[in-house]
Amino acid sequence: MKSSSIVPAIIFFSLAAALPAPASAKAPFGNIADKGRVGGPGTTTPIFVENLENASASLKRLKQDSETLYSDQAALIVRVDNVRDFLNTSANRLGLISTLDADLKALEASLNTINTAATSAEAIPQAREKAKKIKDTLAPIKANVTAARQRVDAIKLKTEPIRLKLENAAGKADKVSKALWGINEGVINNMRFPISTAAGCLKKLPADKQACAGKNIDDTADAADAVAREYDRVVRALLTNPSPWLPSMNFFDPFNADLGEVDALRAEIERLSARLSELSRQLGKVNSVLGESFSFSFPYPNPSVTNPFRTSDYDVSISFKTILNGVDSIENAIEDKIGGFLWSVLNKLGGGKYVKELQDKANHAVMSALNALNVSVDLNLPNMDILAKLENAEIILSADLDALKFPEVDPGLPSFGLPDVPAGMDFGRIRTSISFFNPSGLNWKDPGVCNGAAYGCD
Repeated sequence: MKSSSIVPAIIFFSLAAALPAPASAKAPFGNIADKGRVGGPGTTTPIFVENLENASASLKRLKQDSETLYSDQAALIVRVDNVRDFLNTSANRLGLISTLDADLKALEASLNTINTAATSAEAIPQAREKAKKIKDTLAPIKANVTAARQRVDAIKLKTEPIRLKLENAAGKADKVSKALWGINEGVINNMRFPISTAAGCLKKLPADKQACAGKNIDDTADAADAVAREYDRVVRALLTNPSPWLPSMNFFDPFNADLGEVDALRAEIERLSARLSELSRQLGKVNSVLGESFSFSFPYPNPSVTNPFRTSDYDVSISFKTILNGVDSIENAIEDKIGGFLWSVLNKLGGGKYVKELQDKANHAVMSALNALNVSVDLNLPNMDILAKLENAEIILSADLDALKFPEVDPGLPSFGLPDVPAGMDFGRIRTSISFFNPSGLNWKDPGVCNGAAYGCD
């Protein structure tokens, strides 16, 4: 009998053929379902021992340890995915800076609109005092809002490169996750096939070759199990303490707290915007009086052939702006509208009382609008100290992101790119050493599937 050291290691599958990674790892170690006939007439597949009750201790141990490795590595993949998702979330959360910038621009536009409305209202004598108070109140607020908006503009410009750095780091984390997934699904999870095939082939071989083949299988299983155990030790260590192989995300915590303050600031700005909107609506009502007209009617003789004493009412409408110019302007406008005959009739009725009626109506409209105008509303700008924090935090965050390092998992390396792997340890032996008995790779339907198990057993 030849020793197992001369047993050829025939690769039964390649990582290059690994399936694309889904969002989450699939359930490990499913059953081998296909037991159909293969080859020529009268041939069947080997008798697989799926649950391995009658398999050797070495095969049972390898199956158990490979399942444990699969589960632990799946947990490590989840850990990497959490880092990736955190980085993506952080990148998206930086969009809050742009939202704050838009809030301040809208606030600035609202203040400009109100200032224009207050200037228009100053044309109304009764509104002049309140309009001036509003303008005086808004002037420093507007200056502060403009200054804050300009600072946030600058912060936003610096934010975009940081956001891109976060997205880039998330991409690197995703690459690590996919590489680990490829190993877990393409190597570790598929170990169940050759393990079951080995047990099945051993039962199928002639009795005089079973002892030799059994040693071949057990020696190979023990060698593969030693690698699987060491691999799992490395994975478990990373689950316990992933730093510095997997970077900590604590560096983003202070900035995350600052963004929490930005959320609160935005809420304050929204409340101020609502108060400004109400003030603008109230000023709008005052200014709308400028475009109104007020009217009166008076009776005048309008005889007919059948009714020589008939009278009618004549309606006269005068604009508010004309009324503002005083009695003479009102009377001139009325005379222009009604002509000499009706003007003489109006004067006989007492034209002064109609002028007074127009003035009273206009004044009532102005005072109604002014009474609804609240110039005591709180228009103070919220505390903007958070802007200084953001400016300082961005400098630190950008530097921390530049220093952020992600590992590169490479199935072509003996260590797969994992840390603290002893020199001489080759994790690739997991995917090669256990396939010696199966030249057909994962094709357990091949008639020669058991040829390797009896190699050297003459």
